[in-house]
Amino acid sequence: MSRILIASGGTGGHIFPAIVFGKSLKDKGDTVSWLCGSRQLESDIYHSAGIDPVILPLAGSPMGTKSPGKILSRLLDVVRSLRQTWRYVKAFRPDEVYLFGGYISFAPLIVAKLRGIPVTLHEQNTVAGRVARTAARLGVRIITGWPVCEGIKSFTYTGTPAREPVRMTRENALEALGVNVREGARIVGVAGGSLGSGPLSEILKSAAKLCPECEFIFLSAKERHDDGNTHFIPPQWDMNPFYSVCDVLVCRSGGSTLAEVLKWGMPAITVPWPGAMDNHQVKNAQEFVKMAINARIFSENDSPENLAAMIREIC
Repeated sequence: MSRILIASGGTGGHIFPAIVFGKSLKDKGDTVSWLCGSRQLESDIYHSAGIDPVILPLAGSPMGTKSPGKILSRLLDVVRSLRQTWRYVKAFRPDEVYLFGGYISFAPLIVAKLRGIPVTLHEQNTVAGRVARTAARLGVRIITGWPVCEGIKSFTYTGTPAREPVRMTRENALEALGVNVREGARIVGVAGGSLGSGPLSEILKSAAKLCPECEFIFLSAKERHDDGNTHFIPPQWDMNPFYSVCDVLVCRSGGSTLAEVLKWGMPAITVPWPGAMDNHQVKNAQEFVKMAINARIFSENDSPENLAAMIREIC
């Protein structure tokens, strides 16, 4: 049995795979501890999984802002995180360290290398992030969620750890979600952050009106409400009820999200976020459609009519 330290934070895309991986190690008898950042979302995700992580005083990358004041503040947070990580690693004495990318991985990467602890980094996207590229230059073993990983020459493709599907009957799943739909109607699920807001949200709502034979469930609202064949419900920590009712899923193209969709084997339309660094969501989507049973890529600049046609094509 080993003592394992896992560092993962920032977004659910980094955290959920780390939780799945860490729990698999615990099931084998290893002692596992998690490090995360100080954003409330991070603590909420871990606590929803019954995990109490060690929280580093870091809520963003110094390279993720153009504000001089924020850059300085975040650099100081990096220094504080290095000190705290050093103290924790000295006390916990891990046999191995696993990093799941993002800015939160930098401090444990440096500390582990200085202390001579074996390190492995998992990259969920088709384009390696800054910390992953730094880790590769330092000789860290890199494992990836996709068969391609731009920016890194040597890596091992393993796939991304994803939560095991727990399939529910349509009736029980709808009851858990608190949604009433017409009997026999095909259900289109819409999940993923900014899919539920802004101009893209209007495209999706228009597409729903163009597909009156379908029922749409949006994971986006603070409070649930209905508008014809469109139903808005709050985001869910437990995705099993939501995925169980989806005949088609519309989602962003984050590596971890697409890994879950592949695990469920459901038809999907993925919408790459144009603001993703190095355009990695477009490249994730391109790899995803090669591996999925029935999937399409939709652009934010496209029309509601084309989205409705896509839905009908794969629904």
